[in-house]
Amino acid sequence: MSGGGLGTALTQWRRRWRLPEMKLLFLALLVSAMAVASVGFFTSRVEQAMLSQASQMLGGDLVLESARPFSPDYRAEAESLQLHQAESIHFRSMVAVGDRFQLVAVDAVSDAYPLRGQFEVADSPGAPARAMARSELRAGEVWAGQRLFTELGVRPGDTIQLGQRTFMLRQVLVRDPVAGDSLFELAPALIMPLADLESTGLLSPASRARFQLMFAGPPARIDALRTRLAPRLETTERIRSLADGAPTIRQSYERANRFLGLAALFSVVLAGAAIALTAASLIRHETPTVAVLKAFGLQRRTILRDYLTSLWGLALLAAGAGALLGYGLQWLVGGWLGSFAGIELPPAHWQPLLVALLTALVMVTGFSLPYLFNLMDTPAMQILRGNLHPRHPLGWLLALCILPAVFILLWLQAGELKLALWLFLGLLAGLLAFWGVTRLALAGLLRLGLRPGWEWLAPLRHSRRSSLLVVVFATGLFTLLLLASLRTDLVGRWQDSLPVDAPNYFLINIQPEERAELERFLAEKSLKANLFPMIRGRLTRINGEPVTVEQYADPRSRRLLEREFNLSELVTLPASNRLLAGAWFPQPGTPGLTVEEGIAESLRFRLGDRLTFDVAGQVFEEPVTSIREVRWDSMEPNFFVAASGGALERMPRTFITSLYIPPGQEDIVSQLVRGFPGVTVIDTGAILAQVRELVGQATFAVQGIFLFTLVAGVVVLFAALQSQRPERRRELAVLKSLGAGHRLLQRRIWLEFLLLGGLAGLLAGLLAMLGSNLAGIYLFSLDVRLNPLLLLAGTVSGALLVGAAAWFNLRGLLDTPPMDLFRG
Repeated sequence: MSGGGLGTALTQWRRRWRLPEMKLLFLALLVSAMAVASVGFFTSRVEQAMLSQASQMLGGDLVLESARPFSPDYRAEAESLQLHQAESIHFRSMVAVGDRFQLVAVDAVSDAYPLRGQFEVADSPGAPARAMARSELRAGEVWAGQRLFTELGVRPGDTIQLGQRTFMLRQVLVRDPVAGDSLFELAPALIMPLADLESTGLLSPASRARFQLMFAGPPARIDALRTRLAPRLETTERIRSLADGAPTIRQSYERANRFLGLAALFSVVLAGAAIALTAASLIRHETPTVAVLKAFGLQRRTILRDYLTSLWGLALLAAGAGALLGYGLQWLVGGWLGSFAGIELPPAHWQPLLVALLTALVMVTGFSLPYLFNLMDTPAMQILRGNLHPRHPLGWLLALCILPAVFILLWLQAGELKLALWLFLGLLAGLLAFWGVTRLALAGLLRLGLRPGWEWLAPLRHSRRSSLLVVVFATGLFTLLLLASLRTDLVGRWQDSLPVDAPNYFLINIQPEERAELERFLAEKSLKANLFPMIRGRLTRINGEPVTVEQYADPRSRRLLEREFNLSELVTLPASNRLLAGAWFPQPGTPGLTVEEGIAESLRFRLGDRLTFDVAGQVFEEPVTSIREVRWDSMEPNFFVAASGGALERMPRTFITSLYIPPGQEDIVSQLVRGFPGVTVIDTGAILAQVRELVGQATFAVQGIFLFTLVAGVVVLFAALQSQRPERRRELAVLKSLGAGHRLLQRRIWLEFLLLGGLAGLLAGLLAMLGSNLAGIYLFSLDVRLNPLLLLAGTVSGALLVGAAAWFNLRGLLDTPPMDLFRG
């Protein structure tokens, strides 16, 4: 570019910068980028914190598991990627103290175990717990779960016999962060140094044990290791990560992740609305300049390039500044929430900065091009006459520039094509619904305004202008109301789904002859528990055809077929289940099976398929009559496959139940173990604590995101008002010239915008109530719950917010003389 050209460009830039519309566009881009960046930075930090928290249940970011020792090549691959490593070997054995014996679940672990999370130990049973590193466990010492101390009557400092060697019981193991990974462990836990394992003589090549290699490091290196190892795995080996982890933790993490993603999308919707309004206002203001340039012979391409260059420069400048402000804002809010909630958030990734820059460019380009193209194709004389809407066939094509821009914005923020498509279609449907209902409502109000005594509805006579304002206001209010509903009602319902008295113990291996006596014992202790039969069966045929592992490529499907299913009988649909397809059993004993949706998808079960199971030599075949969704984090017994109550009465079985034992009443567990020695008691408190912590982190994250989105909503409100300010200026000038007084005009403004805001708030409340329930059903597996307060809150807040914003935006015009208003 020549020096003269550069000077001209800078002159044009300075001239445009002085325009109120340009400043408002810069402010809208700044706040939009700040909202998008701060949400992105903050969400990435919280997601990393939740992922780290959830990874503690695996002990690392990636885990290799096998029934045999691993090839040294696996460790070499991890070393080449500079990943941290740890190792554990899990097996069962007997420990002895004198003539007393107890089955224990032994974990022989390396010094670095666990790579994620911490052990919690106590100096004696019931003493306060504290964090301790594995490296503090010296050779010849072990940590043991409290049940072992209770069963054998030992204390820290006593010695036990394990294999060919004696060990000192040093500490009481209160919490192993990886213990929740295997929910139904049948024996008390015992942690020992891996280096001492060989001296016990317990393991031989024929021994049954689970070998684990754990890796931790940056996500990119973890993904690289997974890519390298996956094709080389033996049939007895598998890779595990959070995506393959325990369903209890995995489901909670996925819910929290969806929650944050949904909340973050709202800022993009509001940002797009603000940019569209301000860009349109700016282009309209520039129409005389364009007419003059075209009259002097400048080519359409040159004018278009000039304006796009200015807009892109403005977008990059505003987005860069907004991203920096967004980073600072989320750092402050994250620090406040972290100190308040006791949550330490890791540093943010840099990707949100790029998303903020791309968002600003896509917004300003997509939302400006339709107006620019329309302006470029209109003759100069037609522009000067004020006719900017030639409505030629190209007009509809130009308007479609906005749709790809909106879709790209949603895709950038959602990160998933299918989700972005559904959100895009939902947004279009919502806007069309807003527009249609608004037009009908305003038409009815205008007809009513023609009747005597209803003249106060006259300010709504500009139906098209009022409809646009209502749609914009309703979109902004809907976004804020929906997020507020998610922040309070939905989060509260989610937390209610994990009540304080959620089951914290499982009882398994209950024999049929023990059932009645155990139920009496629990009733005497005022403990509520429902016993469910548990029947071990292997799937052998589907629709009469033999089932083999080779028919499935998916590792999870193959693992399911290699082991026996835990079958059960259900009379009623459990509260933690939701029917997705088919019908529930009409009465006990009815033929049929109900199948969990995940296993139905993995093994390609469909309604009507006949499944054949072998239970200890007894074969039965039943059709699939329903498919259900299971909320695994309910901490209640759940089953992949279940028959109707009494349908499997002849099959060998044990029973399972879950119950809540309040803190301070743990002696009930000891009484239960002594009275029913064959029953296995499993403490699930660690898993419950992890789930609650994930929910808490998501809740505090949404608190911060709500603050950012609220700022974007305010910008949308003022952008909508500013976009119509020139028209309002001319209207007030005419009314003042005709003698309208300050008090009358003030009352007119308040009345119009109170009505428009109230209508927008009512529509927003209706759609927010629908959206909140749809999110609850399809994203968080919650039941429908109508909240009429959303309608009241929407109507009142809409009227007050819009009325106050309009008064603040237009009050300066009321004191301006008519001639000054005409001159603009």
